[in-house]
Order: sequence, then structure tokens, then C-alpha cells
Amino acid sequence: MICVYDIGNTAFDKNGDVVLTPTSGTVKNIAAGQYDLTLEHPIDPEGKWTHLVPEAVIRAPIPAELIENAFAGLEADVYKTNANNVPLRESAQGPQPIVYSGWTSGVVYSVGDKVTSNSKNYQCIQSHMSESGNAPPGTFWTPIANYTSGAPVLVNMKTGMELYYVSGPSSGWYKMSTTYGLEGYVEQSKVTYDRHLTPSETHDRLITEQLFRIKKVTVNTKQMRVSVTAEHVSYDLNGVLMENINIVRKPPAQSLSLIENAFMIDYPGSIASNITEAGDRAYSADLSGKNGMYALLDPDKGVVAQFEAAFRRDNWDLFVMEKTNTDRGFRITYGNNLQGVNWNTSSDQLITRVVPVAKAEDGSDLYLDNDGVVWVDSDNINNYPRIRMERIKVDGQVGKDDGTETATNWTVETLRAEMEKQAEARFDTDKVDQLRQEITIDFVRLGDTDEYKEYKALQEVRLYDTVIAVDPRVNMSVSVQVVEIEFDVVKERITAMKLSNIEAWNMKNVTGFNVLNNSITPDKLTDDVWKKLDS
Repeated sequence: MICVYDIGNTAFDKNGDVVLTPTSGTVKNIAAGQYDLTLEHPIDPEGKWTHLVPEAVIRAPIPAELIENAFAGLEADVYKTNANNVPLRESAQGPQPIVYSGWTSGVVYSVGDKVTSNSKNYQCIQSHMSESGNAPPGTFWTPIANYTSGAPVLVNMKTGMELYYVSGPSSGWYKMSTTYGLEGYVEQSKVTYDRHLTPSETHDRLITEQLFRIKKVTVNTKQMRVSVTAEHVSYDLNGVLMENINIVRKPPAQSLSLIENAFMIDYPGSIASNITEAGDRAYSADLSGKNGMYALLDPDKGVVAQFEAAFRRDNWDLFVMEKTNTDRGFRITYGNNLQGVNWNTSSDQLITRVVPVAKAEDGSDLYLDNDGVVWVDSDNINNYPRIRMERIKVDGQVGKDDGTETATNWTVETLRAEMEKQAEARFDTDKVDQLRQEITIDFVRLGDTDEYKEYKALQEVRLYDTVIAVDPRVNMSVSVQVVEIEFDVVKERITAMKLSNIEAWNMKNVTGFNVLNNSITPDKLTDDVWKKLDS
């Protein structure tokens, strides 16, 4: 059922104000990028079309998606949070009171001295002899923290959020898991037992419909039809700015918690991750004044790109998830006469040598110096007849803070090690030294041909799934990933699909994420963009 909710109607669990009868409609979903709906509706005598106005919300079917459940197929005790903003912490340690020596009359206090007075803490900002009339707060004192921060918060949970019991209680704490698999500790008093689930009751979250907010409406009175363009409601975050927030070397879950807490509004959904550890990878970005979608999906600074994560959406609930790369056993082999299937093999973005550049102490360019060599080569460099070079900028300057939240600064040695690491990541992570394989499938053009039988099963493939692609022209067998799906919301079937071995979030350019939402920022147009050199 495709329906529309008038402006002001937020009862999205019901059927909306009008059930629409569109003549055509397509949902396009690009991995970590564009997610929108285009729709055409007749100017009908019942007046359904008059409900199609900017900012109204359409509910439409989508290709089935799953949000993984960490306890799928297992027995589980379910608890619910009984308050708002309940923290799930990294360890069983909450905020502890900080107590200094009590303020005392007749003592000479110096700048920086700390005292506790009436259960609150203060720091001296002006030297003085204390007297009964100048006890804190006052001219000589400024308030400071009364409690420690406790163990890092992985996520702040809203009232009624479901958690699976793992172990405990111990010293007033339970070890709990979110449904999507993020484990941590929560205070016993903050959760209440709800129910027991059998294995058949624990299952992945199946998503078959989503909400799209109308952005543009075109009325064609000659053809008696209305054309609508709508964005997935997650793009509401484009209008949500963040307060001053500078994240330095934090893991994904903690980064997302800091981002959500910095929103200048109460976000209606939850933003979550099941990535608790990422090796030596960590997220760093100054997001002050940026919008929420920038923090998540910007190709350079976004959390999803930084951790090469899968980005899944269920209306306002957003998930930055470990990539499962599900292989459902499909195999595509290149053929010369496949109607409706385009197979492109390209070296356009091929890079086999990376030259990283940072800043020396005097501000000049700092290069690598491995016995006079200033670049890092791909292991595949000899597989191609020419070398293709790329210069990358590495943030860092000798003598400046190295971002480790310690008192250490970059040295020539440590900064060059970081430069080499980032250069190698272009090969190991971004795969820029591999030929780009891109397969587009037009299911409509395939029709009912004999070749279609081979591809019909791909209707069951989901975004981020992997398929083996065999291209005998270049003696290559690679895993390609579903990076784009187009879905007919009227006929409820996939009409087109794109598969590639270069993930959407590793393309260092201005992507559909930016253009779709009018969010090209100045840093997309500076010298920081990737520079490529052929030799």
C-alpha cells in the first residue's frame, strides 16, 4: 500500500490520510548515498493528488532489507530501559563524585586551588585570603566538575529500548546487548525485566516499507498528472546542525553517541553501531556547525566512510554496521550478447603509486624518504604497462599535536610512519590498484529471454550482498558488491541493479550524497581533493 501523510500527521504506524494510486514510481537506493522516491500520480477526480505537497510524507514499499539481530535463533531474556538517556557503557563504571578538601575560612588560596563547598566543587581564579563572606560561589571561584565521566558511553538509550541479558547483575550492573549486537554495561536500576523470547521469536528486523518526505511537486495539467520527488526521511538530518564537537580518535559506537548528543534537537530515532572495535582505526573529525548527515555519510569525513561500514536505514533508525558481505551463491559470467546487461572494465581510477605529503616543522612539504624514495608502490604495479601516481595530503605537522589525546607531538619519524600507513591504505582498503569492474543489470530489458533465467534470482539479492563476477577477457574473477538498486513501487520488483568491486564509500569524489542534498561544502572544492598524475 502506498499512502501519504499530510503535514502534521505523524501517526506513521497507521495508513495515512490517503491511499495513493500512482501510475509509476521508483525507489533508488545507493550504498551509503542517495535514497529517494520518484512518483507519478494522475490528477484524479477524488482529489488524492492534492495531498501531494512538499514536506508531506509518502510510505512506499522497498526491496526487503534486514537489520541483523545479534541473538537471532537464540533464547533471550529481554529487558527494557525505564528512563530516558540511559547510557550503555564500555565497562561497569558510572560517574563517581569528586571530592576535594572543604573550603575553610582563614586560608590563603592560590589560583588553581580546588575545594568542595556544599557538595559542589570550585576552582580558585584569583588569589585571596578566605573569609566567611567569600565562600564559594563568588568572585574568587568558578564551578568545576562534581563527578567523573565514568566509563565511555557507547550509546545513550531512549525509554523503552529493548536489551538482551548477557550476564549479571554484579555490583549493581548488568552486561547487556542491544538487538543489533553492541555489548556493554548498564546500571541495574535503569532496566526492567520484560519477557523471555524463544529461538523462534528472535529474528532479524525485516524492512519492507519506508517513509519518504516530498521535496518537489510538478503539476502537468495538459497530461493530467503530478510528478513527485521525495527523499528518505533520514535526510531530515540535513537540517539538523551540531554544536561544537571535535572528535579525536574514538571508536564507531562512541563517535556516534557523541554525534547524536551534539544535535541541536531531540532526534526522533536511534543512531547505532555494532562495531565495537576497529583495530587501530579510529574516527577523528571536527564536526562543529556541520549537519547530521554530513557526520554520517560525507565521503571523506563521515563515520560510515571512515570505518568502511554498511549503512542501513529503517526510517529514522540508522545503523552503521559491520559489512557482512553476504554471498548468496550467485555467479555472473561475461557474455557478448547479454541483452540488458552492461559490463564495464575500466582503468580510469587505477592508481599504482601513492606519494603522501604532510607538513614539516617550518610549514614546507614533508615527503617520505625511504633511501631517497618518496612514494609507496602497490604490489600490483608490475601487472600494468604504465605507472599511475596519486598525491595525497596527510593531516599533520612536525612539532604539532598528533591527536592521540596525550602530550605527544608529531616527530619526523612518527609522521612519516603515518604517511606510509595512509598510502598503503589506498591499496589495502580502497583497492585503487585494481581494475574497476561495474555491472549494470536492466531487468526490464532482459524481459523473459533465456538469459533472464540466470539473472532472475538476483531479485533476491540485497544492498551490500556480494556476487562473483567472472570476466575471461582480463582473466579475472572478482567479488562485486550490490551498490545500487532501483525498485518499482507499483509492481514491487527490482528493475535495475548495479554491482561493483569499488565500494561507493571509497570513491573520493563528489557523490550523489552531496549533489542530491545541495550539500557541496567548500572542502570539496579545495586542494584537498585527490590529485592524480599519469606517468
